[in-house]
Amino acid sequence: MALSTLPPDLPEPRWPDFDRAVAIVILDRLPMALWIVDQNYRLIYANAAFRAQPPAGLPTGGQSGDRALPDPSPVEHYTQWKRSYERALNGETVTITIGAANYYAQPLQCPQRGALAVITAVPPSDSDSATLFRTAIETMPDPFGMYTAVRNLHGQIVDARITAVNAAMCSATGYRREELLNQRLLDLFPHYANDGTFADVRRLIETGAPVRRTTTIVKPSGEQRYVEVHAGKLNDGFVAIWHDIHDQHQLNRRIRQQADLLNQIADAVIATDLNYTVISWNRGAEQIYGWTEEEVIGKRLQTFFETRFNDTTSDEAAAVLRETGRWEGEVEQRRRDGKYVPIHSIVVLIRDEHGTPTGIVAVNRDISERRHFELLLMKANQRLEEAMIEARRQAAEILMVNELHDLLQVCQTTNEAAGVIAFSLQRIFPHQSGYLMVRQPGTANLNLLAAWNDTTTTPTSLTLDQCWALRRGLIHRTCTGEGMRCTHIRAHPDDCTCCVPLVVQGEIYGLLHIAGTELPRSELIVMTGDTIKLALSNLELRATLREQAIIDPLTGLYNRRYLESSLPRELHRAQREQTPLTVAMIDIDHFKQFNDQYGHDAGDALLRELAVIFREHLRQSDLACRYGGEEFVLILPGVNRATAQARLQRLRETVQRRQIAFAGQLLGPVTVSIGFVVCESDDQNMHLIIQHADTALYTAKRSGRNQVVDFADLHLLPFDEGSE
Repeated sequence: MALSTLPPDLPEPRWPDFDRAVAIVILDRLPMALWIVDQNYRLIYANAAFRAQPPAGLPTGGQSGDRALPDPSPVEHYTQWKRSYERALNGETVTITIGAANYYAQPLQCPQRGALAVITAVPPSDSDSATLFRTAIETMPDPFGMYTAVRNLHGQIVDARITAVNAAMCSATGYRREELLNQRLLDLFPHYANDGTFADVRRLIETGAPVRRTTTIVKPSGEQRYVEVHAGKLNDGFVAIWHDIHDQHQLNRRIRQQADLLNQIADAVIATDLNYTVISWNRGAEQIYGWTEEEVIGKRLQTFFETRFNDTTSDEAAAVLRETGRWEGEVEQRRRDGKYVPIHSIVVLIRDEHGTPTGIVAVNRDISERRHFELLLMKANQRLEEAMIEARRQAAEILMVNELHDLLQVCQTTNEAAGVIAFSLQRIFPHQSGYLMVRQPGTANLNLLAAWNDTTTTPTSLTLDQCWALRRGLIHRTCTGEGMRCTHIRAHPDDCTCCVPLVVQGEIYGLLHIAGTELPRSELIVMTGDTIKLALSNLELRATLREQAIIDPLTGLYNRRYLESSLPRELHRAQREQTPLTVAMIDIDHFKQFNDQYGHDAGDALLRELAVIFREHLRQSDLACRYGGEEFVLILPGVNRATAQARLQRLRETVQRRQIAFAGQLLGPVTVSIGFVVCESDDQNMHLIIQHADTALYTAKRSGRNQVVDFADLHLLPFDEGSE
């Protein structure tokens, strides 16, 4: 970084007594490198040319305190610079040659710092102590002059006389050097007395306050050019640099004129120079930001303006502006009242006819209202999105409930339905746990049918009076510290709970219980409970109807319809497993006389008792069916001929020994005739098998009744009825 000030004790008495700020301006405008080192070979000042391109071998940077020596390698450069500094610090004027470049070191004595060395790339013309500054003046690209005060008899400053000018000043004014030297300032430029320029100069000489102002230089031809004056005190006078800003001033004036045309629009149009000094500030800017044009013109934006970038930084925006000549984006800018306002900004870089950047114009629009509606729209969209998410969630929940309904519709048993319910409830309520209790018919007890997630807190049964929902017939919800908990609930004390009574046709059918840190929608719970209770009640109804369709109501045995649907299945199984299958037909002997003697009620009692005997003698895999009237059919899977003969004989003997009590009396002994056939072939003709068993039964009755006949033995009997 460049040094911004000269050391307070740098100039010695032999040098002109410049204002330090003016001296820095002069030295920084030199086109050649100049720097000053102390006795430790450290920089105490380096001008702009040095900072831009240091001499060969010297370190870059040019900051105060940096070592002004090259690296030790190569040794000759390091040694040459060090010895040259030493000689200058000891009072010699030294010429330093590095390659093809020559540098010149001059000694300088400061009261506070002692010996210093001033090094420049321009050789001094003589040994005069002001050589350096005269050289600097002549090489400066900007007009430069020295002036002394002209006073009247009362000591008042009435004018300023020109004592020195450079070639650039002659070119700018159109006068030769001899025409300018010793001339009075107001004689050359009388308008300075009216535009405030001379008043500033007089104040400078009297008080030492530096001058920086814009004025004009009028050439002998009458051409007028705008200049910016930088002046500093010098003894009983001043020095001044006249910087030509005519093109920039004309451009700024055009910008201000254009800005005046834009004063009627609501957008803020702000024009600045390249240093962000405000040139134009329209009424739209006043209305948006609160500062008036008079308050901001001539000030840098940074002194009163603050911008916050949303998607970039100020440095990145400035880089885009430099590279492309245009930047557009949204920012937040601080108003006069301290509030930030959202702004859509378009910034354009203004160039002259040569393409050189000369200024910046920004068109800023207050988008507060747009942001407000965007916020409203965003909130509306957010609510719509949340509604859509909720709708999708509810649709997914309904879909899962429908899947539960469809699965329950195809369940054939309650145990199968229990598995479906536990699986489905875990999907529908994944973040909760719970269980389903079903009431036992004719009792006040409910038994557990299904549970999901945390089953450790699930009771196996409960009574109606243990649940407030069952008592009231309404949904009962509780949360921490709210509501009375049912006595059957064992969930965590911090959990919320929900009990839903399942009512079918006005009667309590069951209970659905759910617990968790959060509860789902009541509508979902009720819908799930309704689906379950209707499906289970339909399943029980189907089971009842199915039982009525296949069970003989008198004996409780399967009926002929069930026989006709089961026998083909058993035949296929026996063929598949290569096992025998016995089919036996049983008939009560003299059943008509029994009815005539004891009555039909006694006959019904006999049929029921015979069913009891069948259950006592049959295995779980065997089937007993009432074929019609007093005839029965037994299906004995896996039973061969010998085993069938023995089992059926024991059954016949048991019937014969059984005493049947009815209406307080014992009914006479009853016997049965039995015919059976063993299916050991691939014959799957159900009707033929029944016919063979019936034929064997008929033979048993023809042979005297109360006996067991095997269809396979019919050819051995006197009555060969089985030959047909």
